[in-house]
Amino acid sequence: MKKLAGLFGLLMMFVVPAMAQDTTPPQNAPAPAPEEPAKVKRTYVTPKVELSGGYTYRQYYVSTSTNIGMHGWYASGDYNLYRWLGIEGEVLGVGKNLGIINGDTHIYTFMGGLRLTPLGHRKITPYGHILYGEGYYRVTFPPLGGHGGATQTSTVSVWEGGGGLDYNLGRHWGIRLVEADFGGGKFLKNGYSGQSSRRVSFGIVFRFGEK
Repeated sequence: MKKLAGLFGLLMMFVVPAMAQDTTPPQNAPAPAPEEPAKVKRTYVTPKVELSGGYTYRQYYVSTSTNIGMHGWYASGDYNLYRWLGIEGEVLGVGKNLGIINGDTHIYTFMGGLRLTPLGHRKITPYGHILYGEGYYRVTFPPLGGHGGATQTSTVSVWEGGGGLDYNLGRHWGIRLVEADFGGGKFLKNGYSGQSSRRVSFGIVFRFGEK
């Protein structure tokens, strides 16, 4: 019995230190990596006012003549009533010199209407609008063959509908990637049928305020 107790004591002298060694972390073990902070999802607010301006190309079409492609500018402002609906105003001016026979042609439009932003304001914001207002048409002919120059003008009702895409650079600035519109206005009166226009615009966007 004494031998058995001696053997048991001898066994415990080896087992207990081994168990302690297994449960003690090694001194040179690498520290656990810190947990990465959770990524915060970026949210975009609805601005109170959006201003935009830039380049526009307008093609004015009359079925009895060739297309007139004109270059120019646009400036627009939008006041957002809700996340998805705003009131928009736009001023546009384009022109092209068609030579001595056809004159120097310019078109200016002043329109207002509704703007829809169905998905709200995001990194890329699609929108649509419908505008109505007044258009001013002017063509100037230089002196020719002893005759003095002449200017013809007309002011008519005009409309446009279309939409585009804005790319959000930050809280206040963005890029108008593209805007495409189709519209009409009988600048040449009713004697010419099929008077319509197509335009494409690019520009910058500035936003301020918050709804």
